[in-house]
Formats: sequence, structure tokens, C-alpha cells
Amino acid sequence: MAFDHLDIGGIEKNDGFRNSFIFALPTIKERSKRIEERIVDTCPFKILDAPGLIDDYYLNLLDWTGNRIAIALGDTVYCYDVNSKEVMEVYSSPSSYISSLKGFNNVLAIGDSKGQIHLYDFEKGQIVDRRIPHSTRVCSIAFSDKIMSSGEKTGKISNLDLRSSIPSYLSGHTQEVCGLKWSPNNEYLASGSNDNTVRIWKSGSPISRVLKGHESAVKALDWCPWRVNVLATGGGTKDKSIKFWDVDAGKTIRSVEMNSQVCSLIYCSKYKEIITGHGFQENDLKLWRASDMKLISQFGMHESRVLHMALSNDQCTLVSLGADESLKFWKIAEPPAKEYKRDSIGLR
Repeated sequence: MAFDHLDIGGIEKNDGFRNSFIFALPTIKERSKRIEERIVDTCPFKILDAPGLIDDYYLNLLDWTGNRIAIALGDTVYCYDVNSKEVMEVYSSPSSYISSLKGFNNVLAIGDSKGQIHLYDFEKGQIVDRRIPHSTRVCSIAFSDKIMSSGEKTGKISNLDLRSSIPSYLSGHTQEVCGLKWSPNNEYLASGSNDNTVRIWKSGSPISRVLKGHESAVKALDWCPWRVNVLATGGGTKDKSIKFWDVDAGKTIRSVEMNSQVCSLIYCSKYKEIITGHGFQENDLKLWRASDMKLISQFGMHESRVLHMALSNDQCTLVSLGADESLKFWKIAEPPAKEYKRDSIGLR
């Protein structure tokens, strides 16, 4: 099998409160202390081999959708079921390589080097639709509640309502669109490009606001879940910075210098944090407090740059995919305690 796994042992921790019968709402001070004392595992609890991964900064080859982790290795897409621990091949291209993928509900969108997007339905277990919205490789895909957006090498962006057969196009970028993300309220689409700019597109409008300041390609970007007008972006090798933008004002809120290429960036609303994945020179993961960008933990070393990251739905597990052809699983938070229902038993 092309996608094997090795378990190297997770660490179980007892936070000292699980057996307590005292229930009280935590104060702000208590919550802050709990966050400060939280420990992030610096050793992965699982490693999956990923042979044949394309080492290309501009591609997007990993996504966590539901209980499945989708990964593209060359011309083939695999899905790892985190519950059953089974690996399944879901698609193999006969004449192109996979350049992007993104899950939405029960569908996985797979972009390839010929400009096609294949839609795989997990319930039916097959490709149910194919679209050809581009003439060059599809480097990035993002979904709103109604629209599938995709970016290509020429800088063009396609917006396609899957109920329709005719896409609309957004023009503005002059080079490859390597980052795409819809805002949590589906009002704005953010796009990052190899032309060193970020563009903000209002839903339904062909006009964009250009955000300038990075000195290299912008692939890593994510919207703040609790401040919907705030966007975080990360720059490539010549830039090595993370910038925060007020998209309504079109201004930079803060710029933080990094020591390495920023390949990926994810907001974690559970603790109001940001996770960053890095390339040259450090090849690691970092966890930051979002409010002031205080470094909480530096972990997740790979032997080569960390090209992709994905976060579980409960935001307790992070997976990182490196150019060293390994997919690593990291425990970044304790899962919520299970709730048990109390049954009422009549004794009369």
C-alpha cells in the first residue's frame, strides 16, 4: 500500500479535574491560567508515510473533512478514516497530477494540472461530476455555502454555483492563485497569489480590494472566526512575515516577522490561537496566542518544509504534511470530556 502508518504512542494526560464533583463557572483569571498551563505534545502520536508527495509550495494537497483526511500523492488521492484507521484510494488521474483538493459536506473537490475539477461523493463512493473551469492547473479550491471557488496558474478565479453549469470569473491577479478562503459569514472571498498581493472579493461582485505589503507569494491565509473582518496572511521565502488585515478598512493591523517561509496558517477558535506551518529555514509548526502573537509552543519538526496543515473538527488534533513525505498527527488540546446521561429508574 502506498500510504502506510506507524503508531509511536500517544500520551494520556490527567488534568486533575475530571473526577471532581464541584461544578462552577470559571472566572476569566482561571480560564487564562488554564490556557497558559496547557501543554502541547511535541512528539507526534502517529506518522503516516506519504510517498510521491509533490514538493510544490503553490499546491494545496491536504484537507480534513468530517472524519476523513484527504491527501493527494502525485496522480492519486487517498482518504484516511480517523475512526476505522483505514486508507482508501478515491481517485487516480490517468494523464495529470493532482494540484488541489477541498472537502465540503459529503463531497471532495479534486483539482488537477489540466484545469479540471472532479467531485467525489463519499456516500456514493465515486466521482459524480467533472467540471473544466480552467485552462491551467487548479492550485486552490474554497467553498462558501453556495459557491465553489477555484484559482489557477494564470491568476484567474472561477466561481461556480454547483447547481449551474456556467462559471463566472474574477480577474485581477497576474500570477498563480495559491490561496483561497471564504469568510465565515460567506460575505468575502480572500485570494493570495504569487504576485505578492491579497485580494478581497465581495460576494457577487467582480471588484476587489487589493492588500499590498508582502514581498513574496501569499499562500497561507485564514479568517478570524471571532472577528469576521480580520484576515491573517503569511508570506513566502522572501517575505517571512504574518500580517493581520482589517478588510473593511483595507489596512494592516499588525505585522509579525517570522524566521522562515510561511506555508500554512490556521485559526483555532477553541483557545483563540493561530497555528503556523513553516518552510525554509525552520521546517516546523508554531502555536501563537492570537491576541498578541505570543509564542505558546514551537513543535512539529519535519525534515523538510511543512507544506500543508489541517485541523480536526474538535480542534484537538492537527495533521502536518511535509516535503519529507510524512504526515504527522499532533495532539494540541484535550478532547472534551464525554457526557453521560443519567437514567431515571422507578423503584416504586
